[in-house]
Amino acid sequence: MSLQASLALVRHHLKTARQRAVFIFSPDHDHERAQLRDKLLELTPNALHFSDTTADTKAIHRYRDVLGQTYDAVLLDYQQLIHADALAAVTGTIRGGGILWVILPAGSSAFKQRLLQSAEDIGLVRHVGHWQHLPDHLAAVTQTHLPASAAPDLPSASQAQVISQMTEYKLATHLLLADRGRGKSTTLGLAIKAAGYSSAKPILVTAPQPQAAATLLKHAAGGARFRAWDRLLKDSSEFGAELVIDEAAAIPLHILKQLQQHFRVWAIATTVDGYEGCGKGFALRFLTWLKQSCECQQHQLTEPLRWSTADAVEAWLNQVLMLKLAPLKKPQATSGQVRWHYVHASELSNALLQQVMTLLLEAHYQSSPNDLRLLLDDPAQHLGLLLADELVIGVCWVAQEGPIELELQQPVLRGERRLKGQLLPQAIGFYRQQPDCLAWRWLRIVRIATHPELRRQGIGRRMLAALHQHAQTQNIDALGTSFGITPAVEAFWQTSGLVEIRRGQKKNMASGAVSAIWAQGLTTASCSLIKALQQLQEAEVGWQRGQTVPLNLNIDTTVVPILRGFAQGYLPLSNARFAWWYILRQQAAHSVLAAQPRALFDPAIDNAALTQINHANSRAEFENQLREIVGQYLHYGPTKG
Repeated sequence: MSLQASLALVRHHLKTARQRAVFIFSPDHDHERAQLRDKLLELTPNALHFSDTTADTKAIHRYRDVLGQTYDAVLLDYQQLIHADALAAVTGTIRGGGILWVILPAGSSAFKQRLLQSAEDIGLVRHVGHWQHLPDHLAAVTQTHLPASAAPDLPSASQAQVISQMTEYKLATHLLLADRGRGKSTTLGLAIKAAGYSSAKPILVTAPQPQAAATLLKHAAGGARFRAWDRLLKDSSEFGAELVIDEAAAIPLHILKQLQQHFRVWAIATTVDGYEGCGKGFALRFLTWLKQSCECQQHQLTEPLRWSTADAVEAWLNQVLMLKLAPLKKPQATSGQVRWHYVHASELSNALLQQVMTLLLEAHYQSSPNDLRLLLDDPAQHLGLLLADELVIGVCWVAQEGPIELELQQPVLRGERRLKGQLLPQAIGFYRQQPDCLAWRWLRIVRIATHPELRRQGIGRRMLAALHQHAQTQNIDALGTSFGITPAVEAFWQTSGLVEIRRGQKKNMASGAVSAIWAQGLTTASCSLIKALQQLQEAEVGWQRGQTVPLNLNIDTTVVPILRGFAQGYLPLSNARFAWWYILRQQAAHSVLAAQPRALFDPAIDNAALTQINHANSRAEFENQLREIVGQYLHYGPTKG
């Protein structure tokens, strides 16, 4: 029997049962994987093809584009890294009867082994070692007993109940939570139709992408009109209109809050699987806020509609990617034996790893399956665990950064290179023009989480103290972290021993908060420079807030490097305005440096407004004129009078 005929039998078998199958290939060499990809494309020409290298396919990092849609076959072609978020997301788009084909990168890794070992326990998840073994695996699937499953009637009983409540209580905001494949979008579309909306008077609908709302719009039968959320927030003429939000977890939380404030939000649907953008902490945070801000009714859909309840692929995915929060054991009194354990995730038992991931997922709004892959495969990532017996009561995720190779330091300082996995030395090196930071060995605290029943009991500070002691034994130059500034998070770090040395100027799109970098020196040289950078940061924040700024900064160490970076075209004007103002305030400066409009030194006026005030043709032209002025000052030095 030909492969095509065998595959047709498999598809028929799966479709009758409304179950899915996964075939995972693990080629040993790149040339073998290229041949494998070509054969799979020939075998499944209609499959949605994602790749992390091939230009004529859909890029793997664009996996969110397909959320809300359904497919019969998807090929995930990994050549460089296994994108775990994409694996979770696209698997959820495959309907019962469909097949996911996965080609793993050549070489070995802990996360790859985890995937392959997981395939040993589930009959419809097959690890195909070599192409010639595919017929045997297809035959094994065909021979697997799968009970027939009829396609569900729409709406299902649970959907009909939600629709009834939505149409009965029109003034409430209805929050619909469900895992993927439960019919959230279909429910919203049918509810819109049942509520009497029509093409003559449609309700507004938004989602992360137009495609994500396709199912909703189909079932709304003309009663809904899609508008991108950024357009909704820019067009005040529609403020107050009724709105439905689909795939909400892929929209930043602060944007959802703005939509709720400007529109009469009737319904919000979201999954909490943790790969759509905001992660698992999203549901808890958003639900708490929503209940405080309006009358909210929560609904849940549990029965899968896209595939049968007997489908095993969902359980496999939850297990291998640790998508579900595992129950945490209640900790006993922690005054007894508590030990600090610094370890790589690949060395942990599955039970301990599950506890670690549960704490991280529960605590952080942007956790995702890619975190698990990074922790298992990247040798620069480590975990500091606080253990009470075999219970993880605290976890500190740490990344080793620096030193940056000598030949890359100047390109980083000039902004010509952006290196992965070097956040702290790169950010401080570039934005503060501090080359010494590039040569340091850093430990960056990526995330820190405490058992929910032990919060505010000093567990976090205890972990930081242990990490500080460990870092000193490893000849680390500095500890650091980067996070979105909120009052609660900032309050914690203010007791940590770290100090703020830089604050960004733009809000993070996902968190809605401005990011800050905090650090602590561990050597004489790093302590001295970090102290100087702390003083610079405090002075700049004071200037931004219109407060009195102390004139005690070390100009040569912290201020002049920023001006030089601006003059040489590395830094934008927004990064240099305070340094310019400070030079003028502290000393009599070059006359041309001082002969600028006062607006230049008003932090409330942004760069675009400055360009208009100075009647420049463009911002680039205006900034280039200013670069020449600063360059002239740096060349000749300050003169009096």
